[in-house]
Amino acid sequence: MDIETTRPGTREARLDLLAEVAVRVGLGGFQPGQELVMTAPVEALALARRITEQAYRAGAALVTTLLSDDAATLLRYHYAPDESFSKASGWLYEGMAAAYRAGAARLAVVGDDPQLLAGQDTSKVARANQARSLAYRPALELISDSAINWTIVASATPAWAKAVFPDLPEAEALAQLWEAIFAASRVNHPDPIGAWADHNATLMAR
Repeated sequence: MDIETTRPGTREARLDLLAEVAVRVGLGGFQPGQELVMTAPVEALALARRITEQAYRAGAALVTTLLSDDAATLLRYHYAPDESFSKASGWLYEGMAAAYRAGAARLAVVGDDPQLLAGQDTSKVARANQARSLAYRPALELISDSAINWTIVASATPAWAKAVFPDLPEAEALAQLWEAIFAASRVNHPDPIGAWADHNATLMAR
């Protein structure tokens, strides 16, 4: 059941907390005046908007969100010419790398359909992945070297929920996946920020 209210403990209230945790904990050290580059699937737009709000509340100078669409991805595999699968949007990844070098933070909201390309031409999938990896490498190196503050946040989507809970009706599967995300993100804790601080302190002590 989709919950529309914002009473404490509702899905909407916990989405707000998840967005706050994403910025205050996931992007630890996020500074006023810093920019944020965020990617998200269109199904996660509600969470992306909440993260945008929290980033601006934290003093972000600019939040740039890039949305991905599974349906549009499939259209490429159905209609694009074969030779195009060796290409990637290098200009986009160069721009992202430039933003990171200038001090922007990075946040990825993930929730894509894990089976999206299961029935597609494996050669096209491999070439597209290789082209994207090569184009993204300069930006990815800045992330993997922790040259910037970055984080990944999960968002439940119908396709992902179906893959995780195949025996449940769609609405119930989606609710179960959200519960798992809220639990893993410590959003169900009375003080999520404090719970993460305690957890990180324990990790450092060990």
